[in-house]
Amino acid sequence: MSNTIYKHRNCIIEDTPTEQFPNMVTITKTPKLRQYFQDRRYISLEKAFLQIEVYESERLISKKEPYIKSQLQDVVILEGEGGQLADLNIG
Repeated sequence: MSNTIYKHRNCIIEDTPTEQFPNMVTITKTPKLRQYFQDRRYISLEKAFLQIEVYESERLISKKEPYIKSQLQDVVILEGEGGQLADLNIG
C-alpha cells in the first residue's frame, strides 16, 4: 500500500490511515513559517487544507492590522460636513 503525498502551500501532507480514521492525513514537512503544522494529524485532507488556510488568513489579517488602524485614524468627521449621525438612518 503506497502513501499518497499531497502538497498545499509548501506543506507536504501524507495519507496515514488508521482503522478508526481511514482518511487521516499527517503534515510531514513544512516551511519554517508554517512550522506549527509539523507532524500534526487531521481526520481528512480537507480539514488539513482548511486549517492551513485559516492560519494564512489570520496571519494576513494581523499583518495588515497596523496599516488599517493608521488609515482609520486619518478619517475625521468635520462638523457641518456630511450631516449628523442621526440623519443617516442606520439600523
